[in-house]
Amino acid sequence: MEILEAYNPEDVGSMLVMAVVAVIAIWLVMFVVRKLIGIALLAAVVIGGVMVWQNPAVLSTAQDTAMRYYDQWHDGGRSDDGQRRW
Repeated sequence: MEILEAYNPEDVGSMLVMAVVAVIAIWLVMFVVRKLIGIALLAAVVIGGVMVWQNPAVLSTAQDTAMRYYDQWHDGGRSDDGQRRW
């Protein structure tokens, strides 16, 4: 049963080495995850741009949506029908 028990080092040197290894491992994981999220967002933007560029129906919908959001932002949150969005 001793195999399944957690190893807790008693000396300070082993604890410091374990702490340094844990910090480095956490830093590397966060660095890699951040890079992967950035790559995924960039891929989504590129794929969305290609879809909009290739399909005229989607292009007109995207233009209408972008203009509506810009008009709402420019006019202080009012939409075309006079209702406040928020």
